[in-house]
Amino acid sequence: MNVDEATIQERCTDAVFERGVNYREEGRIQRLDWFDDCVTATVQGSNLYHIVVEFGERILDTRCTCPYDGSGDCKHVVAVLLEVAATPLRDERENVDAVLVDVSAKDLRAFVRDVLVEHVELRDQFLARFG
Repeated sequence: MNVDEATIQERCTDAVFERGVNYREEGRIQRLDWFDDCVTATVQGSNLYHIVVEFGERILDTRCTCPYDGSGDCKHVVAVLLEVAATPLRDERENVDAVLVDVSAKDLRAFVRDVLVEHVELRDQFLARFG
């Protein structure tokens, strides 16, 4: 699914759209990564918020860790979507796939173990999928 300004405006209120524009222009997007059909980002608001945008063929699924409970997307998501629309991102999937070809099973297991020790949410996902 391609994202443009009109699509983004349809997903939120006018006030939220304007605040998202301001957040993007103020440089509040701290990190933005694209991997496969998923964009992850962090945006500085009153706290640092984590955003996930999953692109499907006809659907766009967005999540933010902020407490916004209004209609549509929050200003953090809007800022990220505007950045994606304005600046095509580079998909890191090819880089990861190229590295995975040369990584031994032993090294990969050690890496996964280290990551799972530090990230409880990933550990839960890992165990749910493979446990």
